[in-house]
Amino acid sequence: MALAFFIAMIVLLTELMLWVGYSQIASLAYIVYLNIFKKEDLVNQRKIKRAILTVRQELARTSPQDEFANWARLKRKLDKKVNELEKITASFGYLKTSFEVKFTSFLWVASNGIQIILMLYFLSTPVFYLPQGWFSPVTWIFSMPFSPSGSVSVGFWFLACRKMVKKVMVTYKDSVPLYYYYAPDSVKRLVTIVHQWCNARVRIYLPVVIAWSKTMLQWCNANIRTHSPIIIDRMKLQVQKIYALILEVIKSTQSSAVNEQSKSSVDATTGTN
Repeated sequence: MALAFFIAMIVLLTELMLWVGYSQIASLAYIVYLNIFKKEDLVNQRKIKRAILTVRQELARTSPQDEFANWARLKRKLDKKVNELEKITASFGYLKTSFEVKFTSFLWVASNGIQIILMLYFLSTPVFYLPQGWFSPVTWIFSMPFSPSGSVSVGFWFLACRKMVKKVMVTYKDSVPLYYYYAPDSVKRLVTIVHQWCNARVRIYLPVVIAWSKTMLQWCNANIRTHSPIIIDRMKLQVQKIYALILEVIKSTQSSAVNEQSKSSVDATTGTN
């Protein structure tokens, strides 16, 4: 039953990704990616935006007739900051497009590739056996294409799980309008409060989780760089030991072959005598 549960979880995750949308998941992943790997660029962008607002306020307070030199200096500074912001925004736009395309492709390949690999690997493996006598005229349908008779094949179990998950999602979509129509106002207010509370907690703890993830990545990279020479040395020692063992086996086989040849020659000479 472990295989059946594993397949059901894979189908559930795949259908949830389809229901939410690959683009939405890619957008969330892009935000996480920016906060982990492009934190400095984000901070720089925010600084430039604040600087632009400050310069614009100063420029609005400066008269071009009375303080033309100061006004021109602020204008040049504003143009420079705006150009920097446009460059950063354009680079972020290109990065977002390429990241979302790659991440969406990865999600599609991963979700469909895992299913294809499982179906090919467990092509003739039964997921579970049906009770004897159940669906007796059409039992062979559940075991198609190559599973034993009386069992449920991986392909059929994938199909059944997908149909079940889609039915549940359709039922949920149909029940949401009924909830908004029939639910009391007190329940609606409570759900709204809970939703706002969850959003607030996500905004509070998401930077903490991102910072922790970044710290863990740095720690893993540092440990890999520190321990990789030790691991390589150990692997070299193991390879040398295996090589020495192989040489010993070859020498022993050669010596045994020489001994057998000498024995056979001695036996041949004694036989002739």
